[in-house]
Amino acid sequence: MRKNTKFFFLSIVFIIILFYLPCLAQQGVGNVTRNRAAQYYLGETDELVVPVNVWGFVMKPGQYMVPNNTDLIDLLSFAGGPIEGSKISKIHLVRSDDRLGNHVWKINVKKYLETGDMRQIPSLKPGDTVVVKGTTFHWISKFFEFVGRLAVFAQMFYFIAIAEERINR
Repeated sequence: MRKNTKFFFLSIVFIIILFYLPCLAQQGVGNVTRNRAAQYYLGETDELVVPVNVWGFVMKPGQYMVPNNTDLIDLLSFAGGPIEGSKISKIHLVRSDDRLGNHVWKINVKKYLETGDMRQIPSLKPGDTVVVKGTTFHWISKFFEFVGRLAVFAQMFYFIAIAEERINR
């Protein structure tokens, strides 16, 4: 039975690593200073476009080349909009500026949707990163989903141990 216990614990550790190692894989990149003029490009119709990033709980995260002076709402629309479980009341806009330094703004898009007040929706600059985080409820449900999966494996190993015990009698 001792061999089964070791196998059980090694299996649990393997499962935890399998599910959560990808979350740890992303590492930060150092502060990169770039020439501001090199961050603007001409699009297909000779309009000025800039690269911006969208991360997190949107339909299509990634880097987008958007027209200059695109606002946050337009960018979220380009990315397919927020998905279920997104926290639109606190969207982070990360901007690096040579003069102002690094800054993070928290933007309440939910308030914009309720009032229509565009004053709180910023225009994007080259290299901006927009991060749409998940709600607390989403993360709690993910936790219980993971615990449920672990319980299924634990129950499976328990039944195997009982079957082996009955066979060895």
